[in-house]
Amino acid sequence: MSEITVTPPESDRAAQRRHQVLDAAAICFRNHGFHGASMAQISKTAGMSPGHIYHYFDNKEAIIAAIVERDMEEMMEWTGQIFYSSDDILQSMLDGVECGVEANTDPECAALMLEIMAESARNPQIAATVKQCNQIARQRLIDVLVKEMAQRGAVSSVDVQVKTDLIASMFDGLLMKCIQNPTMDKAALTMLMRKVMLFVLTL
Repeated sequence: MSEITVTPPESDRAAQRRHQVLDAAAICFRNHGFHGASMAQISKTAGMSPGHIYHYFDNKEAIIAAIVERDMEEMMEWTGQIFYSSDDILQSMLDGVECGVEANTDPECAALMLEIMAESARNPQIAATVKQCNQIARQRLIDVLVKEMAQRGAVSSVDVQVKTDLIASMFDGLLMKCIQNPTMDKAALTMLMRKVMLFVLTL
């Protein structure tokens, strides 16, 4: 009896192909830099023809934009679960510190994000995408913090936007630090980050 293979719908196949390209491009950008990575290298790493890649993305800038947008969507999904489902947002955010530390101290993730940020300083098109995604993610975090205070009936002495920028800066800073110090004690760092987060959120 032959094995039955279920073929995913076209939209699912297209999404899988797009993710395949993005994963391959991430490897190439990390290893060779944005300018050093060619579409030929990306296509070889992805295991598909350059023409197939151009079916989904016009150029490398479009690929980077999609990588940034994918990261933003993952962040929005996580914060959305907290915003819409958590009865204790403060505790949910503290529980999420370990995942945040782990994600931002992954050397491969750090290398890719630093490459993207460096290119955004030179390329207005990429800079616009990074800025737009950052604004969307920042507003979601502001909304989460506002709702968290409402749950506790708290009034903060610090502007919620300042809190948001400080929290984002702490985690973003780990990207640079894990490159400089790849052997840092992540368990101890996570414990201290929880205490800092609790202090900031309850100010």
